[in-house]
Amino acid sequence: MAQPVRNKQPRRGIIEEIGLEVNLFVSLILDRRVSILLKLIPLAGLLYLVNPIDFPGWLDDAFVVIVSLVLFFELCPRAVVEEHRDRLRRVIPGKWHDPTDNATIIDGEFRDAPEDKPEDQNVKK
Repeated sequence: MAQPVRNKQPRRGIIEEIGLEVNLFVSLILDRRVSILLKLIPLAGLLYLVNPIDFPGWLDDAFVVIVSLVLFFELCPRAVVEEHRDRLRRVIPGKWHDPTDNATIIDGEFRDAPEDKPEDQNVKK
């Protein structure tokens, strides 16, 4: 029976995904390849939050902020966004140790080694 193919990208939780998107946002804001006009889109969304002329409730605020962020990500140059996403999601290559694999476990004992004595005491007179 064939082994299932494992996805090389590890599964992430919703909190980690939100953290990655926040890091992506900061990286794109700081990147000089992204137009200053595009950087004004999320700023306008955040300014809407402090606007005193507002509909009651928080639903319209959340909608405007989410739309401004999605618009910012979609209008940024695709190559720049993918470069930052790849950097943020990069997986360090390596092999994990399987604790059930007894062939790679080396058993040993620990004991204190005797302290070294100065050479003068070892020499008989």
